[in-house]
Amino acid sequence: MTTFPAVPSVPHSASRNYGQRWRSVPRDLGFLLLGLPISIVAFSVTISLIALGASTIVIWIGVPIVAAALFCARGFGELELGRLRLAGATPIVSPQWSRGVRPGFVGHMRSVLSTAAYWRYLLHSALVNFVLSLFTWIFAVVWTVVGVGGLTHWFWARFIPVDDDPFWLHTRIFGFLLPGFSPAATYDGLFAAESGLYAIWGVILLGTLPWVTNTLVRLHQLFAELLLGESANAALVRENEHLAASRGSAVIAEDHSLRRLERDIHDGPQQRLIRLQFDISSAQRKMDADPVAAHALLAGALQQSKETLDELRSLSRGFAPPILQDRGLVAAVKSLAGRSAVPVTVSLDADPSLGLTAIERSAYFVIAELLANVDKHAQATAASVDIVIEQGAAVSSMLVITVSDDGAGGAVVQPDHGLAGLRERVLGLRGTLEIVSPQGGPTVVTARIPFDGAGTSA
Repeated sequence: MTTFPAVPSVPHSASRNYGQRWRSVPRDLGFLLLGLPISIVAFSVTISLIALGASTIVIWIGVPIVAAALFCARGFGELELGRLRLAGATPIVSPQWSRGVRPGFVGHMRSVLSTAAYWRYLLHSALVNFVLSLFTWIFAVVWTVVGVGGLTHWFWARFIPVDDDPFWLHTRIFGFLLPGFSPAATYDGLFAAESGLYAIWGVILLGTLPWVTNTLVRLHQLFAELLLGESANAALVRENEHLAASRGSAVIAEDHSLRRLERDIHDGPQQRLIRLQFDISSAQRKMDADPVAAHALLAGALQQSKETLDELRSLSRGFAPPILQDRGLVAAVKSLAGRSAVPVTVSLDADPSLGLTAIERSAYFVIAELLANVDKHAQATAASVDIVIEQGAAVSSMLVITVSDDGAGGAVVQPDHGLAGLRERVLGLRGTLEIVSPQGGPTVVTARIPFDGAGTSA
């Protein structure tokens, strides 16, 4: 049995983590210090517009003024979300502003005034963010200035005029905590003890500064999630609409595939099999009277059977080949590329064992259809298939398939054509299909299909 030495633990991991926290302090302080002037501007603009709009709403001119206040609040809210992203906070999904927008000026005003997200943004800009930024600005500035001032007390305090009876903080504190405490007899001794006390206090404040600034930024993020993020109800409605659209696209794509398969079988193998049946019947009738003619008919029937078999094999490429189940997606795609009339290179930039089982069949169909289009229409001399897995959370991992060729380009999506059906198929998988095909080439088609790393369809 082979044994391996234990891997020693990496020393100073806590210190490295503390160093990483310190690297985020300038970014956090920049966010907090800029927050107050921005919130003052947002407060002034939104409150002024709301006050003016409310006072003139009886003559209807106040309606567009209130709407302008809501638009300004939206702008300040989106600025806050952008600042949070720059500060390293978790991105917050903003509301879908285009949902339910009615045509015309009056309809647009009604849509804005009836959208709850605008009023939540107004509450954030006109009140919450102003109060919160004032608090966090004062807290961050006081914490930082007192910490730095404590560490440098020994320097700057020498330039402050001294009273006849100066106040020494350390004598009061130590005298209260340590009965019988005897302070230094000279001014220099008292000053050194005072500077030491301030230095200890400065070390404590500056030592905890990374946690303080991070907590203050998180406080901003918390209120932004409550007021600026997409509400749970809106997110649920959007998800239901997306699922309904995906389900409809999947049904349409499946219906198109079945109809095309039915048409191909009817126009191809079925007609060949009918002719094969007639040729064999004619050969049976002529077997005794004209053996030479019968032999020719049987030879023709044999050729018909071979052509029919080849056509059935071609049609069967629309079904998952055995190699896909036995050896996985990459091997199946390489086999598919080997049968292509255009030289195709296949590359994989991911671990092929990351739960692709549920979408391998669909991904294979997408690649097969795209390579078939390259063979038929691209006029290309070379093509490539790149498969990348962007691993995220359990339900947000993404299979990215990129098929490119150096052909003539000009590929467009037309109703009831191959690329349209392919887009419906990918949409049914809750994915996206992007086609870039300028005239003269090259053509690059990128399909993004979400999947669950545990092996269930996303």
